Amino acid sequence: MNDVVNGPRGGAAKVHAAGVAIRDLRKSYGSNEVLKGISLEVKPGEVVCLIGPSGSGKSTLLRCVNLLEQPNQGSIQVGGFEATHPDVDIDKMRRKVGMVFQQFNLFPHLDAKRNCSIAQTKVLKRSQAEADKVSLHNLERVGLGHLADRFPDQLSGGQQQRVAIARALSMDPELMLFDEPTSALDPETVGDVLSVMRNLAKEGMTMLVVTHEMGFAREVADRVVFMDGGVVVEEGVAEQVISAPTQPRTQEFLRRVLDPTHIDIQE
Repeated sequence: MNDVVNGPRGGAAKVHAAGVAIRDLRKSYGSNEVLKGISLEVKPGEVVCLIGPSGSGKSTLLRCVNLLEQPNQGSIQVGGFEATHPDVDIDKMRRKVGMVFQQFNLFPHLDAKRNCSIAQTKVLKRSQAEADKVSLHNLERVGLGHLADRFPDQLSGGQQQRVAIARALSMDPELMLFDEPTSALDPETVGDVLSVMRNLAKEGMTMLVVTHEMGFAREVADRVVFMDGGVVVEEGVAEQVISAPTQPRTQEFLRRVLDPTHIDIQE
């Protein structure tokens, strides 16, 4: 993929240069075909939000990008890597990619700073002093520098998720994948996590986000992709897809999401 110097929001996309190109991606579990020929591109410095009902294939698609799931067919390019090539160096490719899950997956016996530093020392071979410095910097970025010595059970869910984001950032990724990062949080802590993600977008971080937060998608995403039944039903500029979708299935989904009390009564 060609390098892009300026991101869509004018951010420092040349610092976070990894884009994603997905072509005819298919993934099955036995006879259940979850992804049915997905083609999608995320340009360097771009934020793309994946929306859609449960079971539509969004999370599977995200996990395929990082090769946590092996596709059955198709190709994925991440930065300069052909992720689906049989000889790809998976470990080297994954160093470009940070991933944040629904669950925080922090080490319960390590404090926040050590949770952020352990992979740096083991994978990037940084000294403990350097790793600690990077960890503190990224904990400050997510507003938790003052809690660096706290253990996960001493933190709220939202704080734990922000530590998970700081941990991913401490590996210097060029691409961030978010798999419904606020779905396990109390409503009052959701905003803190979304604020961190907004700041990353402003910095020009390339991001592919599975989310049910329509307000966030409308405000932050450059593009929104609506998936259903393992296919892309509609994609486009965030405001257009969310406020004026053209496909009936997208319209139905957003009507239900944006107005949960609405009930369709048919004669």
